Amino acid sequence: MDTRTQATHAAVFTAVTDLILRGGVPAVTLSAVCRAAKLSKGGLMHHFPTKEAMVHAFVSRSCEGCLAQTHQMLADVKPGDGRRTLAFIDSMLREPAMCDSQERRELSAVMIALNQGSFTDIGSRYYETLHRELRNDGIPRAVVNLVLTTIDGLWFQSTCVPVETVEKLARQLRGQLRRIVIDVAKEKQQLLGITS
Repeated sequence: MDTRTQATHAAVFTAVTDLILRGGVPAVTLSAVCRAAKLSKGGLMHHFPTKEAMVHAFVSRSCEGCLAQTHQMLADVKPGDGRRTLAFIDSMLREPAMCDSQERRELSAVMIALNQGSFTDIGSRYYETLHRELRNDGIPRAVVNLVLTTIDGLWFQSTCVPVETVEKLARQLRGQLRRIVIDVAKEKQQLLGITS
């Protein structure tokens, strides 16, 4: 993608974020995005022929970006004993990312779009990929689901509570989730030691 196209997409996705945060997916119209991104309708439609294509691209890009960061962060972490799960917890509940207003705004818009749109394909692929990243880490799937659900819940809360509250909750949840993962990994090691 050339620089000009990247700039156009960035302007469009910023407009989509703002519109979704103000009025949900119904607020995203081609005309509203054109006004906000300062594009002609033909220029916008050259990149995104429909509103659905535009919102789909926005949600997909955000999810793919998050998955790419996760994959890169976990690339050198050997699976087992909950190591990858712990690294994921530390990465997702880190500061200042949890309190970065732009990151929170985009994530809020993505969550709203996922809830209001027909993007179950993107959401399903996102969680399937996260589960693959954390598979074979010595942690039961139910604990991985607990970790993912807790982190998603805090990210969602971060859109509507003060930054100080988010920082405090992130620290508390990071500590609690880490304890759960470590305890489950130890318990599994003990069971394997007893039965082998």
